[in-house]
Amino acid sequence: MNLFDKEIYTFADIQYLIDNGVEESIHLDFKAAGALAKDDKKKNEIAKDVSAFANSDGGVIVYGISEIEHKADSYSFVDGDVFTKEWLEQIINSNIFQGS
Repeated sequence: MNLFDKEIYTFADIQYLIDNGVEESIHLDFKAAGALAKDDKKKNEIAKDVSAFANSDGGVIVYGISEIEHKADSYSFVDGDVFTKEWLEQIINSNIFQGS
């Protein structure tokens, strides 16, 4: 499975990561639900993580997966009613500045 060519991710894709203990890399990062919070420290960390991928060769950050020794291990529930796609986009857009 090549995660980097996909535009839409499914439950099966996430299950594959966990079932196969896929390892994080310079292009793939797993974040447990606790990485998302509405305090400034967590918001800055989100922006820092996205910025690091944007300033390198790109990659995929998967929120909602716990990892052990940098390998996908289990689900870490993210409440989509609290942490919406729009909220995440707003955090990223308001904390990352695009230079020319």
